[in-house]
Amino acid sequence: MEKIRILLADDHQLFLDGLSALLGQIASVEIVAAVSDGAQLLEKLKGSEGDLVIVDLHMPVLGGLETTKMIRELYPAVKVLGLTMDNEVDSIQDMLEAGASGYILKNTGKAELETAILQVMKGEVYLSQSLSNQLAQRLLLKKKAVVEEACELDMLTEREVEILKMVALENSNTEIAEKLYISPKTVETHRKNLMKKIGARNSLGIYKFAVKHQLIN
Repeated sequence: MEKIRILLADDHQLFLDGLSALLGQIASVEIVAAVSDGAQLLEKLKGSEGDLVIVDLHMPVLGGLETTKMIRELYPAVKVLGLTMDNEVDSIQDMLEAGASGYILKNTGKAELETAILQVMKGEVYLSQSLSNQLAQRLLLKKKAVVEEACELDMLTEREVEILKMVALENSNTEIAEKLYISPKTVETHRKNLMKKIGARNSLGIYKFAVKHQLIN
């Protein structure tokens, strides 16, 4: 069985040495290169047949995110496994969107490291459990926010939405009445009702609501 050829990039030499030693205990892998930044990593990839790179998020010259994007462009067959010291969910999400196949924390032990490598090489995504939980929680909160926003719009009638847009665009009650062929008094009633529903105290509140729900440009 051919060994998995791995290139490492991390600007902390002590950690790089430790990771190299840890990987050396895994029979199925071979370390092709160990460098201190993304630029050196890309240079090493030119002359090697690497299968996987393990790259730190924060590095000088060329960081993990930029390096991952370039690897995806130049060496699409090479897998990328990200490394970080902290649970930086925003950065991790950016890395995954850039093409990384997984993410592990720097305190990961040998067993999990080997599992991550093998899973990524199978074409699957691997995330350390704590990172997976945080990303799942974020997605749930995002979904909940989308549902809540939809509910906010659903409580308004079509006429109220129509008037809300016009108020947000700084039309007066009289101007709205003329355009909709209704009386200014009716406009005022609709306006009061929709303000109560969305919790707006004035026209600025209406404008913010319209922008939030992309009702106006």
